[in-house]
Amino acid sequence: LYKHRMEKKVRESKQWLFTTLKSIGDGVIATDTQCQITFMNPVAEILTGWDQDEAVGMPLEDVFYIINEETRERCENPFEKIIETGGVVGLANNTVLIARDGTERLLADSGAPICDDNCNILGTVLVFRDITEKRKMEEDLFRLKTEKMESLSILAGGIAHDFNNILQAISGYTEILLMGKG
Repeated sequence: LYKHRMEKKVRESKQWLFTTLKSIGDGVIATDTQCQITFMNPVAEILTGWDQDEAVGMPLEDVFYIINEETRERCENPFEKIIETGGVVGLANNTVLIARDGTERLLADSGAPICDDNCNILGTVLVFRDITEKRKMEEDLFRLKTEKMESLSILAGGIAHDFNNILQAISGYTEILLMGKG
């Protein structure tokens, strides 16, 4: 009876975890200790262009192909960094994921080891999100702020010019008045 209850709890825990990972809004890829993919959620499938059924068993670097946005050089395999540090790692800024169809997406991502009770590494998990639109919005906002500052500068220049004209007129009238008194 005890064994039956424990098995039921394990099944429920697995189902809970599976449902959570499937419904999360970020891409999730898990690997084993050989850097072979063991799981991908639907968001990861969309971002990479690979179906989980195809990707399971493949090396991570074949599916999660990332480059540096500026240098266009291939980034270090995140699996290596996670295994090396044994802890949670944030991956480099300006990381671009190149999907199976060649689509490029700017990523924010992190990874962590999956460990057993004795701290033995069983694999890794990567969590990543597409921040391409966020970056575009930030650039658009910066452009708008710059345009606003340029407009303010032109307005300020116009006001200063008009103010200068008024001061010159006052100065001219003052000189005429002073000459008349002299």
